[in-house]
Amino acid sequence: MKPEKILLIVNPVSGRMKSKTGLFEILDELYRDGATATSDGKHDPNRRVTVVPTMHRGHASALAAASAAEGYDTVICCGGDGTFNETVSGLMQIPAEKRPALGYIPAGSTNDFAASMGLSGSLREAARTAVGDPETPLDVGLFSPMSRNAQEPRVFTYIASFGAFTAASYSTSQTAKNLFGHVAYLLEGIKDFANLQPRHAVFDLSNGTRIEGDYVFGAVTNTTSAGGVVKLPAEKVCLSDGLLELFLVHMPKNPAELQRIATALLAQDFESCPLIELHHIESVKVLLEENLSWSLDGEEAVGGKRMEIRCLNHAICLKAGE
Repeated sequence: MKPEKILLIVNPVSGRMKSKTGLFEILDELYRDGATATSDGKHDPNRRVTVVPTMHRGHASALAAASAAEGYDTVICCGGDGTFNETVSGLMQIPAEKRPALGYIPAGSTNDFAASMGLSGSLREAARTAVGDPETPLDVGLFSPMSRNAQEPRVFTYIASFGAFTAASYSTSQTAKNLFGHVAYLLEGIKDFANLQPRHAVFDLSNGTRIEGDYVFGAVTNTTSAGGVVKLPAEKVCLSDGLLELFLVHMPKNPAELQRIATALLAQDFESCPLIELHHIESVKVLLEENLSWSLDGEEAVGGKRMEIRCLNHAICLKAGE
């Protein structure tokens, strides 16, 4: 039988360097599942695992993009949400019919996407899932700036956002993330709340609806958790239904409205709070009065004043267990 070739992409500095210190445990599990006993008592591995640590930003994407040409059957990402985003971005460059299977061993400081998927925080259990069955189809978001001289479209796996807390996701140092996890984002984000600024925006939804207003936060998501700040009810979110969620928080006019927003966010009760909007969309065109920095899965992105965000239905298949 032809051995299964696995590419294990490891971010050695994510999540208190959890992936680096737990590498032996991961490999032990991968080879444990991939070995069959022979008649002489030895083990004949039917898996071959190549481990490559990421050396710089974009490295995981390049490795994943080349994986099919190098004969890999499965690509496993071990790191945080940013590393997973890069891995998916690379795999999306491969035609669907040639695309290797995808596994994810979450080892970052927040692991929002993994939490939405119900993936285990145990490296060993996650490794077992990453080479198991079945594969779960997942939607991916496509972020496409429409301004002149705009950057190339980029994919995101769980969130594209602007406004309060957005800068915290990419301005917080890796050391702080490793030490404090979600708290690091909150500490950084507090600076935003001291200087809340409204962002006037127009959203043209795929169903023909136009929304316009002043917002302190906006996001297009495919997740139930974003940085520990925004949590959406699991019953309102499906990661493979061909829809993304547009989540908007209006600019509060006074401390009482700010408190109302905070209470609604904590209780995940958005329907009774007119300052928060939640829409399910196939795509949305965004028009802004000024150039804003966005966050795509925790990494900074330049969007310009006009952009389109749309859902790529069942773009990838992830080994996520039962």
